[in-house]
Amino acid sequence: MSVRPLRLAHLCAGRNWGGQELRIVESSEWLRARGHTVWIVAPGDAAILAEAVRRGLPTLALSFERSRRLPELLRLLRLLRRERLDLVDCHEKKSARLALWLRLLGTGRIKVVRSRHASGPTSASLSNRLLWRLGCDAAAVTAECIKAQLVDTGLVAAERVFVAAAGVDESRFHAGIDAAALRRELGIPDDHAVVANVGMIRPDKGQREYVQACLELLARHPRLTCIQVGEATAHTADYKAAVLALARSGPHAERLRFLGFQADIERYLALADIVVIASISTEGRTRLVSQCFLMGRNVVATRVGGLPEMVRDGVTGLLCAPGDAAGMAAQVERLLEDPALGRRLRDHAYRYAREHLSLEGMMRGMLGFYCDVRAS
Repeated sequence: MSVRPLRLAHLCAGRNWGGQELRIVESSEWLRARGHTVWIVAPGDAAILAEAVRRGLPTLALSFERSRRLPELLRLLRLLRRERLDLVDCHEKKSARLALWLRLLGTGRIKVVRSRHASGPTSASLSNRLLWRLGCDAAAVTAECIKAQLVDTGLVAAERVFVAAAGVDESRFHAGIDAAALRRELGIPDDHAVVANVGMIRPDKGQREYVQACLELLARHPRLTCIQVGEATAHTADYKAAVLALARSGPHAERLRFLGFQADIERYLALADIVVIASISTEGRTRLVSQCFLMGRNVVATRVGGLPEMVRDGVTGLLCAPGDAAGMAAQVERLLEDPALGRRLRDHAYRYAREHLSLEGMMRGMLGFYCDVRAS
């Protein structure tokens, strides 16, 4: 069945680069390749704006600061009218405030989606009620637990919430990637198992606890290397410094490596035998889990947000309590010492990912959701 092309703008107020921003850019490319119009609207110094420009996506540099609200709102209105856009997707609270003003100005022709990518406390304050009840037509979330939070708080009716799959590109993330060259480049011995953590270095991602777990593991396993792939944000430099100081405090610091941001993340996942997701307070159905499953990597994750919806303990991976470094180390150690367990978990995870976690499946669901909102 043919679909009338969408004319969509993503409003992205954040400046950093992470999984949320990559998801927005990749979904925009998928839609454009199928004849839909997609704009990325973000601050001029935002990482997503630079990446969108690099990939040839249409962009508008816009300030989301309160002091610039009226002139920037008028600029956004001009874009919406000039390009005949019929849908906007807001990805943070600042962008949702701008969308609320759009609706208050009577631009009812333009439908508004509010996206929420991570779990975490959600209050029923007056400002939140205004943003969710008056500021959007529907919500897109990345986990069932996030939908439950919104519905239980009374911010959105259940029938107005779509739970998106954590789909990834199977042509990029697959088990056939050879990590031998990267292993040589990093000087990791061939007989070492590799444990990895991937993500922005910030307190809610739990790198401090990951390092504590690594220090325990390195002391007991001489043929083990632990790596962290990711970088701090402008606001978490002090946290990174504390994490690095902790990492260097142990006697095996040379086997605990911080590798910084890497765009070709699939090479580093291919290098890893076990990937640890150490999040403490917020997380959706992260696509990192999907990537690991499709690439045949074992996953140890915390019981936070949408992680248990993907990592079923003892079936597709192993779980531990958030903030429990000793428990995290124990679960990693189970995999190091029981290869048969690791194979069984990887096989189940791969089958689950092939059935539920493809980019194509995720985007067909998102396209149907967008079209339903537009028609409502």
